[in-house]
Amino acid sequence: MIFLNKFLFLILLVPFVSCEKFRFNNYTLYRISPENDQHYKLLQDIQNTDVRFDFWSDPTPLLDFVTVLSSPEDKDDLEEILRGNKMKYEVTMQNIQEAIDKETVESYTRSNNISMSWNTYYTLDSINSWLANLITAYPGIAGMIIGGRSYEGRDIKGLKISHGSGRRAIFIEGGIHSREWISPSSACYIINELLTSNDPATRAAARDYDWYIFPVTNPDGYVWTHEQFRLWRKNRRPIGTAVGVDLNRNWNNNWLVSGASVNPASDIYAGPGPFSEPETLSLSEYIRSMGDRIDLYLSIHSFSQLLLIPFGNSTAAYANYHDAMNIGRRAMGALSVRYGTQYITGNIAEAIYQATGGSVDWVKEQLKVPLVYCYELRDRGTFGFLLPTDQIRPNNEEVMDSLLEMIHQAKRFGYMNSSNGLHGSLFLCFLALIIKMFH
Repeated sequence: MIFLNKFLFLILLVPFVSCEKFRFNNYTLYRISPENDQHYKLLQDIQNTDVRFDFWSDPTPLLDFVTVLSSPEDKDDLEEILRGNKMKYEVTMQNIQEAIDKETVESYTRSNNISMSWNTYYTLDSINSWLANLITAYPGIAGMIIGGRSYEGRDIKGLKISHGSGRRAIFIEGGIHSREWISPSSACYIINELLTSNDPATRAAARDYDWYIFPVTNPDGYVWTHEQFRLWRKNRRPIGTAVGVDLNRNWNNNWLVSGASVNPASDIYAGPGPFSEPETLSLSEYIRSMGDRIDLYLSIHSFSQLLLIPFGNSTAAYANYHDAMNIGRRAMGALSVRYGTQYITGNIAEAIYQATGGSVDWVKEQLKVPLVYCYELRDRGTFGFLLPTDQIRPNNEEVMDSLLEMIHQAKRFGYMNSSNGLHGSLFLCFLALIIKMFH
């Protein structure tokens, strides 16, 4: 029995039938410590071919761990593979259903005040109600934006924050992988700070740019994680007897070249073709409609504590790689100050492994956005997608710290200062040359 077969009838055939919420009783989470290239290669092969095991993090030499979930029926097989290949491992959660049961989810209604609580998670309806309340509370500054439509007909809702016309844009996309609940929470926290904070740097960032922030870009999947299956990753479109496409493998940039599957039962199934899904197609059209106004694009994911830059098909230093790395590393330095959380910065192929068809590669390649980053938020495999609620606020605060530093450093490197299209180190080199000529 493969990993998905145990709930194939209950999960993969829905929405044609109804079912009770799936429970992960006695599902075990392993943190594996590969020690050589052979270990990493073996784990990559298992990830790509054996869907009994749910890889919560990817086998990559840049990280010293791999997090894998196993059903109770298959855990002995996994442990035998690990012991047979002399791989060290530890059990971080013996029964992940206990961690799921500890997650708190609150409802937000428009009758409440405009504040969210940052010690709980929220449903899609609650997030959308909160966005609507902000529009009422901040007329002329906050406005609803629709980035597209989902397979099940839900709007991809976001908030635009603007203090006037003619500003350059910052675009933030969250929740494209539906089980990564901390991602929408982080996006909502950024919205909250931009509208309510009295911090001078935050207020300046809110005033100086137009912000386009979409907390949940996979609304169908996110609803499914709350109502039926907590660890669902993909969207909810039926594909034969399976359901769902990995929306972050479905963008039309090196589609299906690396790190994606043609198996519809796989969590990294790339779909029948690039932009085959209404979510990715409509959101990409919305982003393209903004032309060249975007100076900074952020995609928020979890977990592993990484800051990734394009591209996922090669470790070569494409485009403005060195500038983006320097800016990113300094931003992660700022992130570490408040709680000591350490992130690694690298391009996707360096930090994870070759994985294509993602949103950040498409944005960078097709729209030539100067600075494009993907956050992989807390933690480093202890809780993974089930990040405890007492870490929500600390995570969100340090992300906001890093975002403000990212903007500051971008300006120092010649980005995000004007709309004349002159960006990056070329500008700084030109200034240095002029100074040298007059000395």
